Amino acid sequence: MTQYDNTDRGALFPPRDNHKMILTGKANDNGVEKHMVLTASTLPDGRRIIDVYEKAGTLFENDKKGNESAPDYTGPLNGRRIAAWRKTKDDMSYMSINISDKKQGAGNQGTNQSNSDDIPF
Repeated sequence: MTQYDNTDRGALFPPRDNHKMILTGKANDNGVEKHMVLTASTLPDGRRIIDVYEKAGTLFENDKKGNESAPDYTGPLNGRRIAAWRKTKDDMSYMSINISDKKQGAGNQGTNQSNSDDIPF
């Protein structure tokens, strides 16, 4: 039996009802400024936990210009590139993602992305 290879692929779904973003901001970790998000949720045994997430990249909406198979969003991700497509299955919206190496000399073709992680407004 062949095992499915999900290297550099994934799917992102809406959070569970008990999973909420509670705080976001910057923190200095050993001299390096990092953007962080805290989320709170409840475990099946009733304990409340807080997860810590560190920003890894940014997605920018694409102008698909008639190419419906193009990603809805692309952007930088930890020195690589992430592409995301909006999908729906069984009335549930989610995003299918693909992570790849940046193409040399490709620049920002077909995207509104910049080389900065700054918000573009």
